[in-house]
Amino acid sequence: MTSSFAGIPAPRTPLSEDQVLVTGDINHEWVFHTSHLDAHARDPVNVQYRTTRVREVHQVQGVPLHEVLGKVRLRTSRGSKMDKLSFVVVASSADGYRVLLSWAEVDPEFGACSALLATRYNGRLLTRPTLVTPHDGRASRYVRNVARLEITRFGAGEPSASPGL
Repeated sequence: MTSSFAGIPAPRTPLSEDQVLVTGDINHEWVFHTSHLDAHARDPVNVQYRTTRVREVHQVQGVPLHEVLGKVRLRTSRGSKMDKLSFVVVASSADGYRVLLSWAEVDPEFGACSALLATRYNGRLLTRPTLVTPHDGRASRYVRNVARLEITRFGAGEPSASPGL
């Protein structure tokens, strides 16, 4: 007789250096290789941002994040109006740096922020993609070496009451 324990994830084969895991509140998690993503890369675009010292300009090439996420089916609730707008995407690097984007800002029907998973940076093929937000004035939301994209329903529980409010 086998037993199942809720909350204990099934064992997973560790990712190789060139793989990205897509997981979370979706019907099926999956893994893609940077090389497969690069095979579908769009024309190069220039991105510019400022740092504390200088303005930088780089050429990136990759796939729009919304196209990658278009391959997943969200675990939506029946009868909830615009339920997909309750989801967020957390991009995590191999070293643990994380950035959160709302589903609405990525979805071209709403915010269309043009986030992209760059597979090439200044012509160099990357081992893992870099999340790039081309219209940001700073590179703070750029995530190098993306190892995981987690799609999560925001506010799954009831809002908690704050004392004194």
